[in-house]
Amino acid sequence: MPINTDPRYIGRAWITPDGPVVAGQYGTWTLAYEVGAYGYDERARLKIAWRFASDWGTPQFTNAKAANYTTVRLETKCSTAVAQIGFEPRGQVRPWFKTLVVSVADGSLYPGDRIWITVGDTSGGGPGSRAQTFRERGCEWRFFVDPFGTELYAVLEDSPRVDVVGGACHRVVAVGPTTVRPGEAFDALVKAEDVWGNPCERFEGTLALEATGAAVDGLPPAVAFRSGEVAVARLAGLRLRGAETRIAAVHGGHRAESNLIRGLRAGEPKTFWGDLHGQTRATVGTGTIEEYFAFGRDIALLDMMCHQANDFQVTEDEWQRLRREIDRFHEDGRCVIFVGYEWSGMTPGGGDRNVMYKGDVASLHRSSHAEVGDMGDAATDCFPVTELFREFDGRDDVMLIPHIGGRYADIVGFHDPRLERVVEIYSDWGRFEWLLEDALRSGYRVGFVANSDGHKGRPGASHPGASTFGAYGGLTCVLVESLTREAVFEAIRQRRCYGVTAAQRIHVELAVNGLAMGAEARARGPVTITGRVAGTGALERIDVFRGLEIIRAIAPYAPADFEGSARYRIAWAGSRVRGRDRLTRWDGSLELSAGRILDAVPFAMENPEKGIAEQTATRIAWISTTTGDDDGVDITLDAPADAVLRFRTPVIDLDMRLGDLAGGATRTFPAGGIDLRVFMRRLPARGFTRELAIDHTDPAPPPGACAAYWIRATQEDGAQAWTSPVYLDID
Repeated sequence: MPINTDPRYIGRAWITPDGPVVAGQYGTWTLAYEVGAYGYDERARLKIAWRFASDWGTPQFTNAKAANYTTVRLETKCSTAVAQIGFEPRGQVRPWFKTLVVSVADGSLYPGDRIWITVGDTSGGGPGSRAQTFRERGCEWRFFVDPFGTELYAVLEDSPRVDVVGGACHRVVAVGPTTVRPGEAFDALVKAEDVWGNPCERFEGTLALEATGAAVDGLPPAVAFRSGEVAVARLAGLRLRGAETRIAAVHGGHRAESNLIRGLRAGEPKTFWGDLHGQTRATVGTGTIEEYFAFGRDIALLDMMCHQANDFQVTEDEWQRLRREIDRFHEDGRCVIFVGYEWSGMTPGGGDRNVMYKGDVASLHRSSHAEVGDMGDAATDCFPVTELFREFDGRDDVMLIPHIGGRYADIVGFHDPRLERVVEIYSDWGRFEWLLEDALRSGYRVGFVANSDGHKGRPGASHPGASTFGAYGGLTCVLVESLTREAVFEAIRQRRCYGVTAAQRIHVELAVNGLAMGAEARARGPVTITGRVAGTGALERIDVFRGLEIIRAIAPYAPADFEGSARYRIAWAGSRVRGRDRLTRWDGSLELSAGRILDAVPFAMENPEKGIAEQTATRIAWISTTTGDDDGVDITLDAPADAVLRFRTPVIDLDMRLGDLAGGATRTFPAGGIDLRVFMRRLPARGFTRELAIDHTDPAPPPGACAAYWIRATQEDGAQAWTSPVYLDID
């Protein structure tokens, strides 16, 4: 029989202080547990857990001067009882992995005795504990109690909760649609974000607004925010009075320009932006489903979304709750919400697939019932993924999207070309071009998308925070005439889509022999690739691919643009393995043998806890991890050409003569793993542009094969875009 879970018997708990916590701030919180009528047996344990997705500072118990120092004390009638405290990263059942464990020894606890845990104890000189870095209403410290020492734990239903809120202004952001129809009203959005990427809630100020290109009717001169409010303003009913523009937002020393907003030419499809992959506290993430959809629509200005909960955690009640919230938020023409879930089978059975339905005829076919107690519908499970292929055979209203999460999709061993029309090659988990390579090497005709797989309730603006999610989540752009479920779904099925990193709405146009992105056709003779990229920052290059071969690299720089430059980029990328342990630590240093380091700034390090940790005139050191993505430093030097850069990391050591980087070409050094590499280049002094045209002819594509033509655009800030290919069968 289960124990009586009434608080009178199993105890109660509270947290002090219990007021709002500013995301990422350092502070001290005391967790208190009062023993109930059962008492607490000698050697019994108390567990206090927070969710897998939470990135609250990891407790430590040995260094009182360091961050996250945590202590425990007893208030007890038993004179001999003592408490010990530890931390287990997987100490409870998913999603309550991260667990403080308090053990009672040398005596028992009596009713009314108390256990006090101080998280972020500053008595020894430490700075406190770093709070969770992302907003969450009702962030829970869940207490698992086991008064009898049986290792069978009961949940304390009134476990303590705090609200985590956005902080002060660190940057301003402006976002708009990338294409608008002539004369048609559109909405844009401006906001202030804190250092962790949350919309500010501790910001008092005004953003001045202006159009940097063609005039925008209806654009107010400024918007004002008050502290305590979410610093986001939707600018409704705007109209573009010309060919193209960008909206700029300015506050003090902060200035941001939006993505390009341009008028459509006759016959062009419109572009819509979405994040089709994320989770909430319904499974392993945080926040409610309602908060998830509201954030994407109102704070990230998304046109489309899909909620992808791990199937083995989705109960029938949660499935129906999701369906109700989708019905409430879905609105053709404003924000399209797809019904879906994540088929979360382990890699040997196929690996992760997002299941997305065109309409409301949507059934839940789990990979397992691992955390679903009701086995009444177990007969509907499908494992391995070939069983899911069989279940959906002949249907054109459902799509499977292989992706890389905790598990990774094996598309070489498991693939259905009728259902798997696109693959996800970028998310919060990192960059996974190897999945693209697997597909093209296997002869599959798939498109490319990028999403967040966010677990922090921020679809469309999924910053990495301070946990194992190493990258700033991506977006999928869909080229389609109208914003309806049916139209968007069919456009993705036809591969009329592309993916971008870091939520950067890079505008990409591509035509191959006049054919639109994603098309298939037969061809003979030369192939013409044309297009345009309009970035959100300066463009470094565009790579034009036939299959996996770069057939043209387009850069804005001439040799003269590097003359006089004293700036260099030293960067690294990749991951250890394909699976869960892919995160690769690059904590290291760079030493200059002669001359001086004048300046150093992080490159593509989106996590504020990563970056430059130490700098002198001849040496810099950094903290860095990658999960497929790029990290690095941009340095400014006063040094001779024969000076040597000594690069030292746990992954690879290199010595590079500065003169060998003089020309601006990128030098790449493979380091094993999954595309682990170091790359170095001299940065230009001039020639920066946000726009590049593509006009290339492939004179003699190999006959008798299918040629996949696509482009990858890379900005100087590291943001990237990948188009779905045009597939040509060459005669």
